[in-house]
Amino acid sequence: MRYLSIALVLLLALAVGVGCAKTIEGKKIDGAKTKDLLAPGTDESKVVQMFGEPQQKEQLPSGETKYIYYYREKSNLWWHADPKDQQRLEVFLKDNTVQRYRYVYAEVDPITKDIPDIVPEKK
Repeated sequence: MRYLSIALVLLLALAVGVGCAKTIEGKKIDGAKTKDLLAPGTDESKVVQMFGEPQQKEQLPSGETKYIYYYREKSNLWWHADPKDQQRLEVFLKDNTVQRYRYVYAEVDPITKDIPDIVPEKK
């Protein structure tokens, strides 16, 4: 009986530990580098030099090529996935020159602050 309870405790600890793994997709994007994308003469090779090969390339109907870079970090708890950090960079190139870009950074923090009581408005 004693060995059975020790085995159950170890099994439970292992299940919780495995359930708390972190999942990372892509590599972090340096937001400060995005300002250099619109410098004169920034072409495809410069973009690849700055951020590496994109995770996705799309050919748009407008004739532009869209490079997509992303980074996602999640803590996988055994009962749900908890997003922690997300970045996405889209670079639009036409005639091998950067036309524009879109950069989104969403740091997701869990709510840990107390919410103040609701005070009714005075009339």
